Amino acid sequence: MTLIKNEIPILEYDTEEAAVIMPGQIADYQFPKKAVLLFMGTEIEDYVHSHDCKKIGEFECVTKPFIVYTSIHKGMEIAFCQVPLGGAGAVQIMEQIIAGGAMEIIAAGCCGALLEDVEGEFFVPTAALRQEGTSYQYLPPSREVELDERAVRAIESALEKKGCKYRKCKTWSTDGFYRETKEMVLYRREEGYSVVEMECASLAACAKRRGVLFGQLLFTADSLADVNMHNIRNWGRETFAMALELAMDAVVEVEKNEK
Repeated sequence: MTLIKNEIPILEYDTEEAAVIMPGQIADYQFPKKAVLLFMGTEIEDYVHSHDCKKIGEFECVTKPFIVYTSIHKGMEIAFCQVPLGGAGAVQIMEQIIAGGAMEIIAAGCCGALLEDVEGEFFVPTAALRQEGTSYQYLPPSREVELDERAVRAIESALEKKGCKYRKCKTWSTDGFYRETKEMVLYRREEGYSVVEMECASLAACAKRRGVLFGQLLFTADSLADVNMHNIRNWGRETFAMALELAMDAVVEVEKNEK
C-alpha cells in the first residue's frame, strides 16, 4: 500500500485496491461475462422493444435510473445498458457492471472529428489521451492509456464482417467540452489525435485496474476539423442504431479472435 502525494492533487495516486465505497455493496447483481455500454437512449429502447430482452438490473443515480438489460445475440448472452456522458459517470456504471461479473466490455458512442471526415465514420481507438480526471484515480499518471489489443481486434472484425469502413486512431479524452480551444485542437491534431470525446481514457483505465477486457467503438458526430467553426452536423444520429449492433457483434467476436 502506497499513497503517492503530489502538489497537484490530480497526480496523487493510491495503490490500495480497496476503497471505503466499493461497487457491488448496494446491489448484488449477477451479470453475464459479456457486456455492452452505450452512449445513447432511444436506440436502446428501440432494441429492447424489437428483441427478446430482459431487465436484469437497475442503478439509481441522482439524474435518472440506469437499467441493465440482457439479450441473446448470435447465441451469446450479453448485458447492455446506457451510460451517462462524462468519464466519472460512465465509470460509475462500468464498476457496477464489472462487480456483477462482466469481464469483456465494449462501449459504443459518438465523438467529435478533429480531421476532415464524413459524419458517422467509424474509428477504433488504440490509445486515449488522459485529459480528464477519472483515469488518474485508477492508474498512475501517464500521458495516455492504451486499449486492449484483443478488444481492438474484435471491433475491427465486427466492422469488417459488416463491410464498414473504419480507421484506427488515438483519441483525446477531455472533461472540458467548452474548453476545446482553437490552439488546443491544433495541438492535439499535431500530436496525432483524430477524434475527441469524454470517456474513453476513464473507461480504459478502470478496465485495466479491474483486470477486464475493454474496447470502444467511436463514430463521428460533430466536427472541429475547421477550427474557426464548430460544425454540429446532425450529431451522428443516423449511426447510433448501427453502432449498437456493431458493439454487440464485437463483444461476441472476442473469443473468435483469440482462437
